[in-house]
Amino acid sequence: MGNSAATIEKLFERIEQYSKTSFELYKYSAIYETAALFSSLAVKLIMTLIVFIVVLLFTVALSLWIGDMLGNTAYGFLIMGMFYIVVGTVIYIFRKEWIETQVSNSVINSFNIEKTPKSTDENY
Repeated sequence: MGNSAATIEKLFERIEQYSKTSFELYKYSAIYETAALFSSLAVKLIMTLIVFIVVLLFTVALSLWIGDMLGNTAYGFLIMGMFYIVVGTVIYIFRKEWIETQVSNSVINSFNIEKTPKSTDENY
């Protein structure tokens, strides 16, 4: 009787150790995934900022050049403003396909989550 009680006690100790180890593993896995997500977002934010600055400077230069060609600087800025209104309207119209879907897919891929989970009953 004493032998089976010791075996059961040892089994409970192993179960407890297994649960603590599993919890630690999930905790570190969540920390790793969160850090990977934030570092990816930081890189994308910095790259977006750089692209924004380049586009802004290019737009000012192009506006000045167009204005110089037309003889009035204001016309250059007006033409570039109209161009960006057209671009903004097109992006707004297609925002679902071009932006929202891409961002959703990117977040899903960063967490390695499948869009359609596989059934666990495939082997039965």
